[in-house]
Amino acid sequence: FQKEGRLLDFLMEDISAYSDAEVGAAARELHAGCRKALLERAAPEPVLSESEGAEVTLPEGFDASAIRVVGEVSGRAPFRGVVRHRGWRVRELRLPTVPPGADPAVIAPAEVELK
Repeated sequence: FQKEGRLLDFLMEDISAYSDAEVGAAARELHAGCRKALLERAAPEPVLSESEGAEVTLPEGFDASAIRVVGEVSGRAPFRGVVRHRGWRVRELRLPTVPPGADPAVIAPAEVELK
């Protein structure tokens, strides 16, 4: 995400002095780069196939680590509710390898331009 979209640079920058238009322009570029990196390295898919706003029934024994029940929760499943967020899971993850001798804690190396 740092290499393709410079996500860390963006998040660590104090953007309070920039206009909404300047932040929006930077966010558009950041979004494109980070989305590209995500799709190259991971295969994200929704936890629920139903669209946001759709009514669903959660059966007894549903995976509570994948589906968070919110609102007026009482009793036991099955629960009927409305999808507020479909959730995300990674179907496949392809992480880069760290070269031998490289510091695995370095997210992005510093850059020095020689003259």
